[in-house]
Amino acid sequence: MYLLYLDESGTHGGSPVFILAGLALHEHDTWFMQQRLDNLLKRKLPKGHNHLDFELHAADMKSPKGPIPGKRTRTSEWLGMPYGVRLDILNATYRSLAKFKCRDAAYPSAFFGAVVDRTYNDREERAYELVLHKFDEMLTRQAKASGVHQRGIIIHDKRVVEKDVQSWGNTWRHVAGRIGRLTHMSDVPFFADSRASRCIQAADFVAWSLWRYYGLSEPDDRFIKPLWPLFDEAGGRMHGLIHVVPGFRHGVCDCPPCASRAAAA
Repeated sequence: MYLLYLDESGTHGGSPVFILAGLALHEHDTWFMQQRLDNLLKRKLPKGHNHLDFELHAADMKSPKGPIPGKRTRTSEWLGMPYGVRLDILNATYRSLAKFKCRDAAYPSAFFGAVVDRTYNDREERAYELVLHKFDEMLTRQAKASGVHQRGIIIHDKRVVEKDVQSWGNTWRHVAGRIGRLTHMSDVPFFADSRASRCIQAADFVAWSLWRYYGLSEPDDRFIKPLWPLFDEAGGRMHGLIHVVPGFRHGVCDCPPCASRAAAA
């Protein structure tokens, strides 16, 4: 069984892209990833702080926000933490994700993502369809190589479009969409509170690093750079990340996934 943990970025008004991204872990590796991130916080937090009180949320760690007058908002637990400590933990988390070793080389971990330009009215549905199918394709490829069919489960941070996402996922399991039918999904996507799952928090780091690269007027590749090689690939082609922009099939973009697609064409 594989678990694909997902989170999104670029949902705010005016965002140039919608991003859905995360990481797939074999069931044998999920506990080890959780422990790896817990232990990182135990080491890095100043003495007297309980690691269980802190959520690994990349944007919040970089620029924590306090309560907004007149709104019911939660004060970030990172607000009182010195900038140097926050940045150290932020960078250490990316290093930890980049260096994670799965327990069985036959069932490697892999990153997945879709970055869809805002000009697409169906950008969220399109992103989910792409990511779920790329995950399904990895499981199909593994099954052909090993003869063992691993099934997949999607676990996503809680959000308001849960019913839509579950409806899409259920439809694609039974009826072919734009790409095809999902053949290895055990059930519809499930949603959980990110504060309770370090693996969902890891997915947040993947999505945020893509946002820093694709969502800013001046791309920032500091955080995504060590993660590029971790997106699912086969035959020298990056399959796990798709950048959808008008004309993307005609070489209008030279970002790593677009360049990989163009080179393999």
